[in-house]
Amino acid sequence: MHKIFPLLLAWIHPSWCFYGLVFGLIAGVVIGTFTQRVWIAHWLVLICLAGSFLITLLYPCRVTVLLAFSIGIVFGNLRLLPEFSGQELWRGIIGQEITITGIIADDPNLAQGTYKFKLKQLQIDQEKIPGEIYVQLPQNGSSLERSDEITISGKAGAGFGTYTASFYRPRLEKIRRASSGDIFARIKNWFSEIVRRFIPAPAAELGLSYLMGLKTIPEDLSEILRIVGMTHVVVASGTHLGILVGAAKKLFGRISKFAGLLTALLLIAAFVMVVGFTPSMTRAALVASLSIIVGYFGRSFSPLRLLGLVAMLTLMLEPTYLINLGWQLSFASFFGILLVAPKLQKLLYGGKKPPWLANMLITSFATTIICLPVLVYNFGTLSLLSFVANLIILPTLPYVMLLVLLTGIFSFLPWLACAIGQLAQILLELHINVVSFLSQQKTFVLELTSGDVRIFLVYLPIMLLILGMIWLTRDYSRNHAPLDSS
Repeated sequence: MHKIFPLLLAWIHPSWCFYGLVFGLIAGVVIGTFTQRVWIAHWLVLICLAGSFLITLLYPCRVTVLLAFSIGIVFGNLRLLPEFSGQELWRGIIGQEITITGIIADDPNLAQGTYKFKLKQLQIDQEKIPGEIYVQLPQNGSSLERSDEITISGKAGAGFGTYTASFYRPRLEKIRRASSGDIFARIKNWFSEIVRRFIPAPAAELGLSYLMGLKTIPEDLSEILRIVGMTHVVVASGTHLGILVGAAKKLFGRISKFAGLLTALLLIAAFVMVVGFTPSMTRAALVASLSIIVGYFGRSFSPLRLLGLVAMLTLMLEPTYLINLGWQLSFASFFGILLVAPKLQKLLYGGKKPPWLANMLITSFATTIICLPVLVYNFGTLSLLSFVANLIILPTLPYVMLLVLLTGIFSFLPWLACAIGQLAQILLELHINVVSFLSQQKTFVLELTSGDVRIFLVYLPIMLLILGMIWLTRDYSRNHAPLDSS
């Protein structure tokens, strides 16, 4: 029994060995994704490695931390085995006429008479096959919703990004829908239609994208956001959950601490079900849930540990998130806000709280420099004005989301909903005009080569800058430490 308690404590208060495993799992997925190989899959070796990790928890030291990291790399790499098997299977299917059944993963995007969506939980002739496919299906009078099970027939095209295959203009053979359908998707669509009655397009589409991650932004507006480097703003993530958690704690925390915790968790679950399990929402839900649960017991995560733990959990859930743009931008923004911005604040202002405008400037700068390589790699454009756009849009974003939400909530009082909607429209049109104006300043938009991995070398000086700020802020704290009164 005397050895069980150290093991339990290692999980309750994770040791460096535990986080060695966490970051090793992340490294294993990253390395495996680029090498496209699984190195060790023999069950006997894996059992021995799992046993070795338990030993590292019982006897933590520098050597066992390194051992835990190495074990994590092996198991992270092993997690890619189903994905690699699925890719191998699809290579034999691409180019063939097939009939396939699957579940619509996200809300279908209907534009110009064509549905665009992701299909998961795939089956061919009642046999399950791994992977997710991209589908463009002509509407032809059909009505599709998230969670519908459909059967399509057509030629399987090559995959791209996280998709193992693609189908363009297949035939819709069958639609199966539960009697109630996806109730959360219907709530989302119902609420969206209410908001559209009081806020005109394209402002309504942008506001609903902010609030619920709705993918109905017009293509011209999406292109403008891409040029200015503001794509990450329309990815529904932590800002939404932060507002919900804060409201739950303030209202129900007065009853009891547990009531505030339970209400916050229920609101997080409900919101994620409405928005959908997108990579960015999965990350945000894990961050919010872990933070409030640990906070309930009077503890807290360091930003780096929280970042690593959530990255590991999401990649173990779905390794293909690593090459998903939404996941990349979500974590880049998260890294900038939690790690870079606080170090800049401490470097510039010491222990003092910076003024509101300075805080916004620092946060905007931090998120911009961290997201920049990801945006350049995916889109091939570098906007020198993205910092300006962030500075104007981010401070007003919570107010826009609140106004859009209140517009829908007070729809039973049309005069009030109309007034709130007009306020939301003013701010949303401000956002649209700002990004439209900045996108036209071609002098400040540089066209680069997309897909060039060398752009990520920019992170090397950024990491050196962060390490330098850590060293300087530690030096500042040491020199300005209060004297011991004893």
